[in-house]
Amino acid sequence: MIGDASMHPIDCIKTLQQSNEGAGLNMISAAKKIWNGGGIGGFYSGLGTYVVSDGLAGSLKFATYEALKGWVDNNVKEEQKGAALFLVAGVAFIASSVVLVPGELIKQRLQMGQISSVAEGFSTIWKNEGILGFFTGYSGVCLRDVPYTMMELGIYDNLKSMYINWKSKQSADGEDYKITQWDEIIAAAITGGIIGYLTAPLDNIKTKLMVDVGYSGFFDCVSKTVSANGVSALFNGGGARVAWLMPFTAIYLPVYEVFKRRLAAAKSSDSPLKVKGGAQMTPVRQIMNERLVNTCSATRVGLQRGVNIIDNARCTRYY
Repeated sequence: MIGDASMHPIDCIKTLQQSNEGAGLNMISAAKKIWNGGGIGGFYSGLGTYVVSDGLAGSLKFATYEALKGWVDNNVKEEQKGAALFLVAGVAFIASSVVLVPGELIKQRLQMGQISSVAEGFSTIWKNEGILGFFTGYSGVCLRDVPYTMMELGIYDNLKSMYINWKSKQSADGEDYKITQWDEIIAAAITGGIIGYLTAPLDNIKTKLMVDVGYSGFFDCVSKTVSANGVSALFNGGGARVAWLMPFTAIYLPVYEVFKRRLAAAKSSDSPLKVKGGAQMTPVRQIMNERLVNTCSATRVGLQRGVNIIDNARCTRYY
């Protein structure tokens, strides 16, 4: 979410450059067009929708990735783990796409001025296209983000592993190198730059499918774009995408690492929140448990007395 908010103006520029309306505009020309059309607010169109949807999608993506990564650590041979991480990252994206695609669609139509609010976007799409309308461009998103996520998380983790191994070998005492926050930021920035450029054509087609008309699908859009403007047209907005993703990735991946470490530290600390072998026994919980035990004991004694009375009555009557 921090990365989304800080880099959203560049994302707006990129979206305009990739659309048919902004074809041929450089970053400065696109920025001027946005400024003339909506002022400073034009650079933040769709931000709220994107922050919410991307935050939820990110939660699903990283939860899935960490769960599957743990399975890989325990079940995959060391020499195969690097390749396995790329596959795990792809599966993680598929899990998050159910939330990401509708949010991306609403965001980009807000950026292009095709709708004026989230409410209008939802009602218009539902009325004209039904539930499937919220997944317009899904093929473009998947064909962009499955390789994007595989490369993002795969390259990032592999870069860190390679750097740690290299630094450990350089160490005189042979101790394992402890990666720093700056190391993570640099690895994340390099990752963002690489994947930003490599996936620029896929992102371009995804944008056209979402905000332009006249395309029957992903490959039809590729064909018509290349026929009309050449292969270079696939890289429209590529510079803005790299300029957006390098700092964006350098922000959100290290921030994610910080939160992950703090959660791990919280679990291993001796605080009342620690869970070890079951729920932690806090003073309040202990009092409640004691009262519950006393109540159950009293109930058991009462029931036993009732059974004894009934048995005595039966014995008296019998004799």
